[in-house]
Amino acid sequence: MSIKALLHLIFAFLIATPALAQTPEPVTLEPMDLLDAELIVIGADGTEKRYTPEQLETLTTYRLRTTTPWRPEPADFDGVLLSDILKESGLHDVAAIRVTAENDFGSTLQRALWENVPVLVATRVNGQPHSRRERGPIQFVIGADDYTSSGLATEAHLVWMAARIEAE
Repeated sequence: MSIKALLHLIFAFLIATPALAQTPEPVTLEPMDLLDAELIVIGADGTEKRYTPEQLETLTTYRLRTTTPWRPEPADFDGVLLSDILKESGLHDVAAIRVTAENDFGSTLQRALWENVPVLVATRVNGQPHSRRERGPIQFVIGADDYTSSGLATEAHLVWMAARIEAE
């Protein structure tokens, strides 16, 4: 086989193979009964805003197709951008936030992370409510490319069962 023929085969394969989307794309989600959960966001002025997964989905929703350290096969994660939640809560310009999970696990995220890397706060995976067994019902997800190459994201930022966000 000639090099030219081989290059044509490789090109045809690349076009025919679906890419692993690494950038959240806007998506319209059909209403569905989601799992019982709540994300409490403490604003810069100390006020609390509580979001159920359904209330989170009233913000602009996105889909991110990616793998995670716990999911070697790509999955479609649906949810909202952390940056949008922080803007709505007046936390977008703080130096860092603390995210706490239902089990009291906590992680600090620096502003450089959400300003440079799209962090998805997922409420669904593969079109279904995101169960606790599958690291939901509210999980922070970062595209695999951003996770591995940004130098900003670590496994600790992929908080699942997220329950609280506040300025650090």
